[in-house]
Amino acid sequence: MSEKTIVWMEIHAPDVVAQEDALLPDGFRILRPKSRTDEAEHLSLLAQADYVIAGGIPIPRNYLQAAPHLKMIQKWGIGVDKIDCQAAKELGIAVSITAGANSIPVAELAVGLMLAVNRRIPYVDRQMRQGRWLKTEMRPVCYMLHGKTVGLLGIGNIARQVAKMLQGFSVQILYHDISPLSKEQESELHVQYADLETLLRTSDVLSIHVPLTSDTRGMIGQAQLAQMKSTAILVNTARGGVVDETALARALESGTIRGAGLDSYESEPLGQDSPLLRLDNVVLTSHNGGGVIDNVSNVTAHAYRNITDHAAGHPLDPRDVVVPVKDPAREAT
Repeated sequence: MSEKTIVWMEIHAPDVVAQEDALLPDGFRILRPKSRTDEAEHLSLLAQADYVIAGGIPIPRNYLQAAPHLKMIQKWGIGVDKIDCQAAKELGIAVSITAGANSIPVAELAVGLMLAVNRRIPYVDRQMRQGRWLKTEMRPVCYMLHGKTVGLLGIGNIARQVAKMLQGFSVQILYHDISPLSKEQESELHVQYADLETLLRTSDVLSIHVPLTSDTRGMIGQAQLAQMKSTAILVNTARGGVVDETALARALESGTIRGAGLDSYESEPLGQDSPLLRLDNVVLTSHNGGGVIDNVSNVTAHAYRNITDHAAGHPLDPRDVVVPVKDPAREAT
């Protein structure tokens, strides 16, 4: 039996690639692009693909049309906003994710950004490297996380890990989601449901954990930011398009809110003309919430398991299914 081809639509560091290659199942080979932007190279690789592992490289309709043997796109992570899922559905290409595999590292970064913004850690670090010893100057602008109200916008796997991690900080945790938890789940996580207006109005920290969809794009804009406390901070480890970046920059400049910690942006990489780069009350990271070496094998094993299950005709965990496998029997009826 000939090997099936997995095209990995991302470029990873050598240490990461070594872990990924070490876990490759029998009967498969990997092809990798050398460029994130060379469309001709991408199309050439996709022409050979039985499976794709999607990373940060967009996969639009024309890429899918160039892949006649492609059976499934497996996201390395959970965000599918860079994959044309509608085109995949029309072309009979399944799409799946690794639900929960990155939840702990992303949650850790979310909590880290809360602390970094509240205590202005990167700013003080920069000032010390320039020879300034800021001590009394920082006290009026730094805050504890202890005793505050944290609002979670979305209560998926990552937000639930955030809620668990925050227990040691003695915070009140509110959440808003289109699918509220059961009372038992709320009790287990020590969270309380709130409508969106209440979440915005009462949160000292607003942490974003919703996927980017047509419904959530621009969900946090000028009107929503204006409802927040002037002492509140916003943390976004989800997708940049959920937050109106222009409105956020204006809110940070004007003091409408106190600060922000961001790991994702409307356009990536963040352009050097972005006003966010000029603001000292913002902590910026480069969309690497899941980017830790000690979780590579976990995510990779999950992705390969979905691919081998699909190849063997076994059903995937429903939590991983974004675009289901076409059912030939159903198609014929």
